[in-house]
Parts: sequence; structure tokens; C-alpha cells
Amino acid sequence: MRILVVDDEPDILLTLDAVLSEQGHYVKTFDNPTEALNHLTRSSSNNNGVVTPYYDLIITDHRMQGSGITGLDLAKQVKEYYMKKRIKTKVFLMTASINAWLLPEEFIAALKPELVDEIIQKPISNDKLIAVIEMSFLHKNKNHWL
Repeated sequence: MRILVVDDEPDILLTLDAVLSEQGHYVKTFDNPTEALNHLTRSSSNNNGVVTPYYDLIITDHRMQGSGITGLDLAKQVKEYYMKKRIKTKVFLMTASINAWLLPEEFIAALKPELVDEIIQKPISNDKLIAVIEMSFLHKNKNHWL
């Protein structure tokens, strides 16, 4: 799969890049959601016409310091843009800042499958992350709490 990872923590980017690449996936990372969004919505030309960068999965952290947009904002914009292009992609939102028993409004909104396909509670083990990716793509399950 082609996977894009967005997180403001360099250690997390390095770890996810290594773990997912080891599984045979193509991985591109960004430490800034605005740059990631610019990359995702940038079109280029080739011999066959206009090409939009395509990813099967986007994994984004929810809160990124100094970026101006949240991972949830990024998820919404990506889903809207890709939907217009008729491109299917999944978005996983990672967060360390919620309690599964007391969901803030923004996370209740994120549970809509048109915004976020999975919400992942950080920290998550590498094995669990791989398992949720496989589950989501193989069984088309939605909205797991991991």
C-alpha cells in the first residue's frame, strides 16, 4: 500500500516509516499537516494527463504544535478533495489526548466514516498498528478504538 504519515514528532515519523516500510508498504512522511495537504492536493502532468498523488492510507496525529490545522481538519479536507476526484482512501487519526469514556464533540464527529476510518489511541504497539491496518483493509471494519 501507499501510506502517508503526518506527525509533528520526528521519532514517531521515523518509527512508523521503518515499521510500515518493513511490511512492504511505500511510506511518505510529513511533520506538518499543511505541507502534507499541499502534497496531497498538488496535481502534476504526465503523458496521460493530470495526476493527483494517491495514497491508500493516511495516518495523522490529531494535535500538531504550531501547524494551524489539526489532524481532524486534515482528514476532512483530504476526504473532501479525494471524493471530488473519485479516489478512495482511508484516514486513521492518532491521538493521546482523549479518554474513550468521555468523548469530546470533535471525536464524536470524527466517528463518521466519511471523516475518519479509525481512531487510534497513542501509544500503540507496532504489532497492534499493523493489525488494525490489516483489519481495516481486509475486513472493511470501521471505527475501532485501539
